[in-house]
Order: sequence, then structure tokens, then C-alpha cells
Amino acid sequence: MPNWTIIPPTMDDLDQDYCHPMIVKLFRIMKTVYGLLDPQNEPSGIHEGKHTATFGYEDSEETNESSVLSSLFIHFSLSSQTSPRFAIILSSMQIEDLIQGSRIPVPPKLVSTVTDICDFTIARSQFAPDPNDPEYDVYESGYEIDEPESYPAGQVWERVQMQKFHELLMNTGLIASTDPRHHHQCDLCRSDLLQCKVCLKVMCPARNCVAFPLSCMRWRPCAAGHRCWYSDICIDCVVGGTTCLCEETWTCDLCTEKGGFLRCLRCNRPFCDGCSYLVGCRGL
Repeated sequence: MPNWTIIPPTMDDLDQDYCHPMIVKLFRIMKTVYGLLDPQNEPSGIHEGKHTATFGYEDSEETNESSVLSSLFIHFSLSSQTSPRFAIILSSMQIEDLIQGSRIPVPPKLVSTVTDICDFTIARSQFAPDPNDPEYDVYESGYEIDEPESYPAGQVWERVQMQKFHELLMNTGLIASTDPRHHHQCDLCRSDLLQCKVCLKVMCPARNCVAFPLSCMRWRPCAAGHRCWYSDICIDCVVGGTTCLCEETWTCDLCTEKGGFLRCLRCNRPFCDGCSYLVGCRGL
């Protein structure tokens, strides 16, 4: 049974230049679920280590889209628990409390997020690694890889997002077809596509290109710059983190934990380097 525990991320994941593309989506669902049904245990950040998020699907003789979707599960629990506490029931779009035996509808704001996880799982079940990729070893029984799950997962979701971008241009009538040899480039201007480091969503970065307004995303750069684990992150993937009182500087939750801000010695509030608010802080 293919299944993956995405939260908390492993040290192998944190050592990579990328994270699992579903990590923010799962956290957003998990935070909402706990906020609605178990507020005292609502998670504060992806990397706090107090919760577990797992998803996967059942093996079958013939792996196809319908068999994957019918057996897909998403489970949440506290790290101290041995069994799942909450489950997402995909067939009816409900959240089930496995201890209380009760169900509530998935909030409308989460439907697209759950759908993305479904799309990813289908694509992951059909994933065939590139035999020319040096990270993979080819055996008679298939492929083996020493990298953490975030590596093939990133490849899978990148393909999905690239395909969505090119389909967007075709559906709007801007192009009739796309050249797979240039799937990392805009079909219109041949600029290299800009990609969010977390969700792998892509856009054309050329402002004078017709494709730019169609796929334009807002970006939230972490103040840690090149030292940040996330690096380029679109604003849709911003979860948690810390904002300086001047509201001009933000760091992601991981960089905050690593000391991305100065702290007032009296009140422990966060301040960016050289912030005028720090000078005038009275520790209130």
C-alpha cells in the first residue's frame, strides 16, 4: 500500500533544496480540521513536530484513476497517537472524527486543496522515472532511488504543473500545440518558467508576454534570502511564519525557528534588522 507521512518532514527532506509539494496543502487542511474539531491541539506550524499527516492509496491488480481515487485516504493525528484521529472521506467530501464517529462537510475553501492532493496521487501512481536520470538505479524489477519521497514527488507535481500551464495557453487559443522538448519554457516567448519552490506552480516571468497576466502569481520572499529552505515561494503557499511589527519583512516558519528575526529582550517580539520599532520598543 503506497503511503507517505509528509508531516512532520524528515531530516532527509529538510536537507534537500526542495520539500514535498503536498506539505503546505496537507498542513492547511490539517490546521483547519483541528481548528474546527479539536481547537486545543490546532497546529501552529509545519515543523513543530506535534502532528502527523499521512496520505496514500490501496494497491490493486490494475492501478488506474478510479481505483486510486476510491482507495485514497488522508489521515491526521497527534504524533503521540498510534492511530489516526481524523480522516478526509473523498467520496462524500467529509471530515470524519474517527474517535467520536462523527462527520462534517469539508469547508468549501479546502475543496480545491483536497482536489490537488487527489490529482497528485493519481499522477504519482502513474509515475515512471526517466531512466536517464542519474539519481535512479534500474533493475529488472523496476527503479530504486536513495532520495527521500520529496524527490520523485517533486518530479511528479512539476510535470502536472507544467502541463497545466501549457494547457492554459492552448485553452485560451494562444497556441495550437506545445513542444515537449521545451516544457520548462513559455510557448510564446521562450522564457524559462518561474516556479514556486513549494507547490511547483509555474508562470511566465516576462511582463511583456501575453502569457504573463494569465498565470501571474504573487510572491512572498522570505527575509532569509538564499539561506531560506523554501527560497521562491508564492503567496498561496505562505502558511504561518512571522512578520515584523513594521509589516515590511516576513520570514517563513522554518527560518523563524532558526532565528530569522531579532527579538526584544524584554517582550520577545520579533523585529527585522535595523527596524525602528525595535529602538522604540518598551517591552509592552
